[in-house]
Amino acid sequence: MAFFKNIYGHDRIARSLRQSIANNRLSHALIFDGEEGIGKTTMANALAQTLQCERRMINPGREDMSGTDISYDANTPNIDPTMINADTLDACGHCVSCRAFQNNNHPDVIHVRAEKKSIGIDDVREQINRQTQSKPYRYRYKIFIIHRADTMTVQAQNAILKTLEEPPSFAIFILLSENINAFLPTLISRCVVFRFKPLPVPLVKEYLVDHGMEDERADFYSIFSQGNIGGALKLSQSETFLEMRETVIGMAQSLRRSDLPEAFARFATLDAFKDNIQGLLDLFLLWYRDVIIVKQTDNNYLLIQKDKASEIYAEAQATALEVLCAKFDAVWQAKRHLMQNGNFQLSLEMMLLKMRGYS
Repeated sequence: MAFFKNIYGHDRIARSLRQSIANNRLSHALIFDGEEGIGKTTMANALAQTLQCERRMINPGREDMSGTDISYDANTPNIDPTMINADTLDACGHCVSCRAFQNNNHPDVIHVRAEKKSIGIDDVREQINRQTQSKPYRYRYKIFIIHRADTMTVQAQNAILKTLEEPPSFAIFILLSENINAFLPTLISRCVVFRFKPLPVPLVKEYLVDHGMEDERADFYSIFSQGNIGGALKLSQSETFLEMRETVIGMAQSLRRSDLPEAFARFATLDAFKDNIQGLLDLFLLWYRDVIIVKQTDNNYLLIQKDKASEIYAEAQATALEVLCAKFDAVWQAKRHLMQNGNFQLSLEMMLLKMRGYS
């Protein structure tokens, strides 16, 4: 459900939005910028539901959604804004508007998505500009949540720019972006920008455990996702990722036993994961990191992949520390080359040769 109080992290952004609502000073155009899965859509949904709520709530805590919360009718003219606790301002979850939002059929919250790979001028004209010519169907605002707004073409951005410059009083635009540099400077200047940063790993783990994930799996996915709750959830449900992880571990273990032609043949299978090569190399780094930790400390407390403890201990016992460090360095160099647009096959072959040279 879309409530501010259920959002993990991004406290400063949530507090700023709540304060703006409480003071009736929310900008008509907002950019939520950050990587995929970082929490932009969740925040946009909480904002939209709260804005449209027929009786916004002052909620005392994350878990409590009972009818004992103190509420007020935002349309009541005698409400004193100074009495509103912005830190706990939230949607009620019970009114007609909130129920419509939760059922994904709110008439005055419009989700704008690209018909193709990018949002074109026709998308803006049909899904946004035309909609702003009529008043809200029933509620206070007409809210436009524009998904992957950074994929708007230059023509599409120019088409929406005039609307952002002279917006109708009822319109609010929330632009979700993964690359703010794709926007025209003139468009950015018309918006308030909120940058979503990766969350602390313990907070991601807390979310995963609170939502039913086992502790060891939550450890792994919270660290590997690098502070991204959506990324952690996506990886945990991806059969391709699980296959890639098993492939990496099997390949790392086999290097000690394989001759060079066999190792090259096994490495050729990595081409299947070419679209996620950085993730694949991160898994190699994670494997050698865990093996080195065990080699150095003989303690699994600091292991990230605790579910692979037996395999990690076996590798640590069979391999010298300097060899493990050299293999880690070979993977890291390949990762850097690929980040600088190095050749995929050549980078992996050089990585293999360096790793085999130390086996």
